[in-house]
Amino acid sequence: MKELWTAQVHLLTPPSAGGNTKCCTNVVTWAEGPADYQASLTVVFARRHWSILSIRQCMRVANCIPTNEELVRQIDRAGRKANSCIFGTLYYYPSKPC
Repeated sequence: MKELWTAQVHLLTPPSAGGNTKCCTNVVTWAEGPADYQASLTVVFARRHWSILSIRQCMRVANCIPTNEELVRQIDRAGRKANSCIFGTLYYYPSKPC
């Protein structure tokens, strides 16, 4: 049975306005477990030409204590629409291609 899961996801994207290509964000989506979570995200992010570098702290939303208001809003939005994938602000870090 699918339920809401969340994790911190590190991504490789096309260059941002500052030229960086690596970022992290919190993502909330419906999944049956960690493997299904990653598979769902892979499909969604591939449409944007983004690649997953790593997934950290993957857990059921039911076991999560939201650490910021943005994550609370993501959980609320995802909970209202089955099969949604809600990601937050992309926090880029120095990673300009050579």
